[in-house]
Amino acid sequence: MPPDAVLVNKDQALTCGEDEGSAQALCDAIATAASPGPVSAGPDEERPDPAPTESEEPGLMGWALEEGEPIPVPNPGTGGANPRLLSALLTDFGPAHESDAAPGAVVGLPAPVDAASLFIGLRVMSSPLHGPSLCGKWTSGTWTTALRDFDQRGVWIAATQLMNPPDTRDPLVFGESVITGRAEMLDHLADTSGVESCRKLKGGRAGTGAVEPFAVPPLGTKSFAFRITGSRNVPVWQWVEVVRTPRYVLEVRIPNQFPEPRTDPAVLLPRIAEAAYARAEAALT
Repeated sequence: MPPDAVLVNKDQALTCGEDEGSAQALCDAIATAASPGPVSAGPDEERPDPAPTESEEPGLMGWALEEGEPIPVPNPGTGGANPRLLSALLTDFGPAHESDAAPGAVVGLPAPVDAASLFIGLRVMSSPLHGPSLCGKWTSGTWTTALRDFDQRGVWIAATQLMNPPDTRDPLVFGESVITGRAEMLDHLADTSGVESCRKLKGGRAGTGAVEPFAVPPLGTKSFAFRITGSRNVPVWQWVEVVRTPRYVLEVRIPNQFPEPRTDPAVLLPRIAEAAYARAEAALT
């Protein structure tokens, strides 16, 4: 495996490269950048068994699991009570299938922010870049804003990760979230005002970048897409589409990955979003 790579192999072992390129930043994003605060166990808390292996590098985590075994991070909410929302998530898209390591799940709020950030962030990767607080719903995901600003009963966040293994001819990894709750929350999550202030993002060793909108076919009552651009050896960190409907907000995020999918992620994104929207409509209408 190249040193600058993120791999979940056939044995569901999450492996992170050791250089300072895209893979390391993505691994950091899995463990920490997705969280509004630090994600760590307190001195008196027990870690799930089997425990993750951790390097001395802050934010670097990995699990060595048997094939088909999920990553041992417990659902911090009451997601099991809403199977209808779980059925709104994609389980297949072409050769990509729901991840065995991070299968689809529903988190019912309120939930501990740190624990929910790790649990959901393992399914829907955030970018390693950040800017003003209002940029979080674009750089990190609508789910992070829902968790941070609307952590209340009646809000549900469904999340999943689909993948076509990196050792195939056309690898692909992407995450999907579906959020339900009060109309004012959905309006806020889909509000694009202020996006122009997210053109000077920073991410430490991940460099700098910006939120760059681009056109996609309309879906739902409102839809929009954007790239999170980068610098150095990562020109684009993520491709994201958000769909607003009267009942939910849906988001698809394709992270930068090695090796790259054969089809341009900007072309794949609206196809995945259309499939995700069709499934969510069938489940939630």
